[in-house]
Amino acid sequence: MPEMVKIKMIGFNEVEEILSTLTGDFGMSTECLSNLLGVKNDGHKFEIPTGHEYHSFMFLLLMLDNIVNEEPDFKFKAFLEVLIEVHKLSANTIAKFAKIKEQDVLDFINGTNTVPIEIKYRLASVIMTLRFIFKAVEPKI
Repeated sequence: MPEMVKIKMIGFNEVEEILSTLTGDFGMSTECLSNLLGVKNDGHKFEIPTGHEYHSFMFLLLMLDNIVNEEPDFKFKAFLEVLIEVHKLSANTIAKFAKIKEQDVLDFINGTNTVPIEIKYRLASVIMTLRFIFKAVEPKI
């Protein structure tokens, strides 16, 4: 049975705090955030959307807020699994694109700590490129 994901509800103050952290601590411009989140701003305050737009806004905002908590290997492994399971690319094909051994891809999938950082870098580069290419044909959730 799939693991249930708990969703934390956040209020207006938390939204403001996240936006403040993104602009203040991480140096994101209000113009950049406004464009990404699809909201208007006056240079200081963001217009928080309602309805359907609110859900998209919150999804992106929480993804940005969580970036510092994510482990890079976990994220790349998840993207790699999508490429293999959803798009039916083989570990061998991905390895050939990355100019590494298939066993390195398999070791990375299995979470072994034996994969050198240089191999992870090559693999990550290919994973992100393939993810970008195949994103357009992914099934909608």
